[in-house]
Amino acid sequence: MSSTYGEHLKLSIFGQSHAPAIGMTLDGVPAGQAIDLDELQRFLDRRAPGRAEYATPRKEADRPEFLSGLVGNVTCGAPLAAIIRNTNTRSGDYSNLAVVPRPGHADYTAAVKYGGAQDAAGGGHFSGRLTAPLCIAGGIAKQILSRRGIECGAHILSVGAARDIPFDPVNVSRDDFALAAAHELCVLDEGAMARMKEEILSARAAEDSVGGSVECAVTGLPAGLGDPMFDGVEN
Repeated sequence: MSSTYGEHLKLSIFGQSHAPAIGMTLDGVPAGQAIDLDELQRFLDRRAPGRAEYATPRKEADRPEFLSGLVGNVTCGAPLAAIIRNTNTRSGDYSNLAVVPRPGHADYTAAVKYGGAQDAAGGGHFSGRLTAPLCIAGGIAKQILSRRGIECGAHILSVGAARDIPFDPVNVSRDDFALAAAHELCVLDEGAMARMKEEILSARAAEDSVGGSVECAVTGLPAGLGDPMFDGVEN
């Protein structure tokens, strides 16, 4: 299974949901880039578990430990390597997954792909827990891009039947991104947030789950970015 992505920036994700740690390496970041570690932590806190009744109850601090690539808070040209230690694991809760895979998870396909040798605890390497080191890389990239006038933002467009107002495709701005990020759920309309919470809690009460969608936008991209067919923005 490949857990590496990218050409100019090469990102590798490693670890399992209940392993001692999860982490990432990011190769290709230029030397001399200052990284605001407090801002990075605030970014990671937005996805950290155990912060609300409608999120997973697992509680993790999600504090990255940088092993290489930073001198002080400035990149030195070496690959950035960081880990997040897993502290709240209850692997015994997953002991039945070998015979009762969870709907909507990769438990069954992972067992088929790896012949039962996969780490099933918490979903192993297939777990959403692995989005935490992904956010380390994303948070660093967002800071570097912002200095070049490129802003990335997203909001929850829908949860079940509850929908937020969409971004204005012509006039979306940094203010829209800040408005969404300021809400407990990342939305533009507080009324939509209340309806989304109802959808989530109703599904939880029924011991079920509910799907949703996220809308992402990027502003400030230079014209001519990318290449035809396989390396364009939409591709």
